[in-house]
Amino acid sequence: MAIDADLNRRLAALDAALARGVSDADAGRVKPAEEVLDRLEAKYKALTVKSPR
Repeated sequence: MAIDADLNRRLAALDAALARGVSDADAGRVKPAEEVLDRLEAKYKALTVKSPR
């Protein structure tokens, strides 16, 4: 059935993405959450300043 094939494809893609994330973490390719959140906060604050109302 096409739905089962699509579900299996999506689950395989999710499994692969999770495996890449675990590999990155194991290899130390991570950043502290506070650093990432500070960067995102600054980015979106800058966008709201530029956005006309």
